Amino acid sequence: MTERDLTRILTEHVADVHLPDEAVRRIRMAAKEEKPVKKKMSLGVVLVMLLMLLAGAAVAAEMGIFDFLSRKMGQTVLPEAVQAVQNHVARGETEHITFDVKQAVYDGKSVSLMVEMRAKDNQTFLITEGYCSDDPYGCLTYATEAAMLADPRTIAEYARDSGCSRILSASMHFGVESDIACVEEWRDNALTVMYSLNAEGDPLTLPVTYAELNAESGESHQAQRDIILTASAPLWQVRSSQTFDLPEYGICIEGLTVTGTPLQSYWEARYVITNEVKAEGFHWFDLLSAEGEELPRGVLGMGGSKRPSDIDEQRIWQGGFGASMEAPAQLMLQVRDVNGTLAPVHYLFDLK
Repeated sequence: MTERDLTRILTEHVADVHLPDEAVRRIRMAAKEEKPVKKKMSLGVVLVMLLMLLAGAAVAAEMGIFDFLSRKMGQTVLPEAVQAVQNHVARGETEHITFDVKQAVYDGKSVSLMVEMRAKDNQTFLITEGYCSDDPYGCLTYATEAAMLADPRTIAEYARDSGCSRILSASMHFGVESDIACVEEWRDNALTVMYSLNAEGDPLTLPVTYAELNAESGESHQAQRDIILTASAPLWQVRSSQTFDLPEYGICIEGLTVTGTPLQSYWEARYVITNEVKAEGFHWFDLLSAEGEELPRGVLGMGGSKRPSDIDEQRIWQGGFGASMEAPAQLMLQVRDVNGTLAPVHYLFDLK
């Protein structure tokens, strides 16, 4: 196959498939290989083979954020979650750092972004928010205690030995009210960070601030922009309108709703306060299996229970657990007093 044939196929037949430069280079090299054959393959056969290769490479690229999650946290999602991946989402930059939001997943409840941060020059040494120049260098690479004892240099000393004249902290901030979790990996002075947070809306407009901070001088630079994301469709939703009065806790539970997505499952328990004095204690809601066992933990921003939110007189307690293709027929809600003064109570909900 000639270079002209290959270029035409890539342009005309697979224009919507975006591949990394390295993948395109390997495809071109494979197509150019000249091996003796007894019969020439038709252009159609070559096209089919190339499309299969492209499709496989595209799926592998889309799964990057989940590969990262599995490698760093040992957590997985349903195979269908690959359809929710949005690639090449956004790009931002500050004075000395580029931020490439390579992938995002958003299911209408939680957002996860995989971001690659790189220095614009070889004089800049990158660290993530939360580290300082006096910290052991081994902390960046999650080195073992023995390795850190063998190489006790600080980040500042390692950066200087690497020929860097400045140490910058790179971070992203989001204009939403949510707890934000991040999983990070430092390698060869490049940072890969996965941010997870709670957000709702379709489409979602997510305000983002790209930030750099000089760890020694305190000088900072920022850039702002919005990221637009579309939500993937849920797999199922079940609910119950059963009510349970908890006089000892001063509340009445008025229903439970559970929604399943390929990424994880979400639940909302609705309740009202019936006795303000008794309800002042710090109570916690947990969703359990019908047998009263702990559910698999979710992987994104709502992987665990969160504090309730007020909606008029009714309140909602939200949480998340592992993804499932099938909706549960029953689940158990546990209400407990974290101070231990009241015994936990359990209520079984029939869901449909």
